[in-house]
Amino acid sequence: MRNFKIKIIILISLLFLTACSSVQTIPKYEKKENVTWKEVEPPVIVLNLEPGDIIVKEKTLNPIGMFGHAAIMKNDRVIVDYPKFGNKSYTIDIEYWLEEGRDILVLRYKDMTDEFKKRLVKNMEKYFGKDYKIHFNKLNTDGFYCSQYIWYIYYITAQEMGFELDLDSDGGNFVLPYDFINSPYLEIVN
Repeated sequence: MRNFKIKIIILISLLFLTACSSVQTIPKYEKKENVTWKEVEPPVIVLNLEPGDIIVKEKTLNPIGMFGHAAIMKNDRVIVDYPKFGNKSYTIDIEYWLEEGRDILVLRYKDMTDEFKKRLVKNMEKYFGKDYKIHFNKLNTDGFYCSQYIWYIYYITAQEMGFELDLDSDGGNFVLPYDFINSPYLEIVN
């Protein structure tokens, strides 16, 4: 029985250590139809990005990208990213973060205010620099994976301002990059 548990833990770890996952659960919100991904072709120019914008990279066939990926804009040029297991978060210019041939969606919180944005950026800084870790609890802040960090930053900012906000469209134990796409609180602004 002990060997079976170890094998299960290793299997689950291997699944999550490569990158964010897209484990299918029952959607909490209505699925958005006719989603158009922004093509990333050189020269890449992404205009009108704002602090708090969520950039979702499409899924790829390689093990690291097969589940999609997400990062959040700290300002109009700099992105905060939790890349993969073994790495801490880092900031990088959006132009260097994008990959040729890997399309993106830009999602924006519909009810963004100046006060929310200010607190959101402050929380990005507060929870920045932790190790990439997979948790079965989205509220665990010992470390983050890409989409959990984004979810938590929005969640805790809303809590501080006295309201509830859950960007996870299916409400599961994990929040995954593609879960943001169907959130009723976010709009696609490609």
